[in-house]
Amino acid sequence: MNLRRFTDISLKYKLIIPFLFLAVTGATSLFVVSYNFENSLIHVNEEKRLRNLYHFFLNDIEFKKNMAMSLATLVAKDCNVAEAFAHRDRERLIELLKPAYETLHRDFNVQQFHFHTDHATSFLRLHALDNLECCGEVMESFRKDITEAFTTCRGCGGVELGTFGLSIRSVVPVFYEEKIVGTFEVGLSIEEPFLKNFKRHYGTDVFLYIEDNPDTCKMKMLASTITDVNFQPDRLDRCFASGEQLLNTGKINGLDMVMIAGPIYDFSSDIKAVVEIAVDRSPTKNLLKKYTVITAAIALAGLLLSMSFVWFVSSLFCKRIGDVVKGAQEIATGSRNQIEVKSHDELGWMALAINQMLTSLEVSRNKLSEYARDLEVMVDERTKTLKESETTYRTLIENVPIIVYMAMADGTIIFLNKHIKQMLDQQPSFFSGNHQVWDNYIHPRDRERVVQCREKSLSNGEELHLNYRMVKDNGQVVYAADHAVAVFDEKNNFVRMDGIIVDVTVQKKLHEERLQAEELATLSQISSRLAHELRNPLTAIGGLSRLLVKSFDAGDSRRKKADLIIEQVVKLEKILQMILTYLGPQHFALEAADFNSVVTEAVEMINMQLDNNKISVTLSLDRTIGTLELDIEQFKSCLISLMENAFKRMGGEGIIHIWTKKIGEHATVTLSYTVPYITDDDISDFFFPFIVTYPFTYSEDDEDIMNVPVCKRIIHNHCGMITVSKEVDNNLCIDISLPLER
Repeated sequence: MNLRRFTDISLKYKLIIPFLFLAVTGATSLFVVSYNFENSLIHVNEEKRLRNLYHFFLNDIEFKKNMAMSLATLVAKDCNVAEAFAHRDRERLIELLKPAYETLHRDFNVQQFHFHTDHATSFLRLHALDNLECCGEVMESFRKDITEAFTTCRGCGGVELGTFGLSIRSVVPVFYEEKIVGTFEVGLSIEEPFLKNFKRHYGTDVFLYIEDNPDTCKMKMLASTITDVNFQPDRLDRCFASGEQLLNTGKINGLDMVMIAGPIYDFSSDIKAVVEIAVDRSPTKNLLKKYTVITAAIALAGLLLSMSFVWFVSSLFCKRIGDVVKGAQEIATGSRNQIEVKSHDELGWMALAINQMLTSLEVSRNKLSEYARDLEVMVDERTKTLKESETTYRTLIENVPIIVYMAMADGTIIFLNKHIKQMLDQQPSFFSGNHQVWDNYIHPRDRERVVQCREKSLSNGEELHLNYRMVKDNGQVVYAADHAVAVFDEKNNFVRMDGIIVDVTVQKKLHEERLQAEELATLSQISSRLAHELRNPLTAIGGLSRLLVKSFDAGDSRRKKADLIIEQVVKLEKILQMILTYLGPQHFALEAADFNSVVTEAVEMINMQLDNNKISVTLSLDRTIGTLELDIEQFKSCLISLMENAFKRMGGEGIIHIWTKKIGEHATVTLSYTVPYITDDDISDFFFPFIVTYPFTYSEDDEDIMNVPVCKRIIHNHCGMITVSKEVDNNLCIDISLPLER
């Protein structure tokens, strides 16, 4: 679409076209809203009428039920009938009731006269005298209304589906000499005659459906007021299954009809049939068409009136604008100095604003000449300030005690400050250009990792944060922390990386010294505890020795004392053996190993020894952890000792949860389990050398494990950390953290 042609048309048409569009839109919207409202209102009334018709149908059934109840009560109260029924005299009952039944059947569509004895047993069907063989049929399992009337001695009734079709049945008890002798039932048909009578009263067509096959819940038509009608089984099946009232529209014999389908319930509130009531929609559609024509005429009249009014207002408005434009053109040619203000509306204000603008332009012209004279002086001052700022910035960058660098998107180094001389004994110009020169100074074991991370950051424009080692020409290792951020231009295109490199060699050494200090402190505590543990056995030995000297009898008490001395000596020997194990030298053979595999092997070795179903170990692995430098056997023995220690603390019952996780530059393994009781002192003294008997070991059944105190030394020798903490509900958590790169 050529928008230029639209912008060039007259202002008059620019005003007319939008307003006409709004007028057309408004008229159309009014028509649509009015039509939808009328259509919705008519449909609501249709639905209300159909639901009322459905309730009228149910009320007719209820009325017929009460009528049948009255007739049955009248018969049951007859003394002759009660006496004949009490004596089970079928001939007498037929003689008394057959004429009445034939008249009611012929004139009032009464279908059944039926007597029952106890247990809902059929005694006499006046409507089936030619089939007396059915007498004696027990209907207790499916005729709950008969059982209810016999039990409660009160009449009841409802819709029932039987051999003679769908009918309304009312059952009343029959008394003779103040004793119930059975029940009597009257049934009225609700098939085609009933439906036609309903059509005569309400002017609607009615269709009655019952279940064709109980196994499939499919419906079939039982009776209707119209022949040759195709019904919709799916909708009727849904109504029969759920009990919903469903509305639908369609054509019946060429006529547009609106229909409602609803359930018909029996005495037990079970659905026995579905009734569908259909109403002709032709009057409704004619009424809707009439209102549609009226609404369209009103909308069209409003549209024509709106168009005329918009044309008049636009013409009047544009005439006044033309006068102002003409005055402005005369000012431009110099034939006029001011525009005459004829009104005080927006156009008058515009003319006044043009006059004020002319005055302001004259003042601005004078000021512009003054600004031109001062501009050169201002430019010189700003240039001087920028040069001073650049000098200050360069001085700061060059003298900051860290390496500052800039690298282009292809990895080319374009700037390095002079601190590189202090860190690697090389001038900044030595590294400028190709980044491979810088890569040669990275430790061989860190080089591949650093290059991959740097290339990923350069290709994706992401932040870079690395710790790695660098090697000087003299072989000295320097630890570096590299942090760089991406720089983008105004179009958000990646330009370069600006970064810093910090020498963290001193911090690394301080960390190692701190670990050594912790080990020395532990040794000091062990020595103190050793003296305390040795005091009690030695005291016992001295006391028992004195008693042995004084006791020369050969009784049992002397032997027990000797055994106690031996027990204390053995305990002392075990304590000394544990301390020697802890203080003894540790020989490490480091090799590259898969961290998750080593942890898995330790857990499998424990599981092979488990003989208690009350103890189990769960394992969850972080697959992002790769290989580490480990002494495989010592690290596995460390994990096994910690798990065996856990079994003992748990009392031989519980679950140990173990999981690995990569956190930054470290690989961690965590053991978590719940113990019955533990104090804060037990946590702080967790790795002190105590004698603890465990449920199972690698050696003999009665041998004690002394490897738990050594676990801390094993982890520290791997340059790692091990901590023990207590969480809620006495849950112990042991965290082991090892560096990915040593």
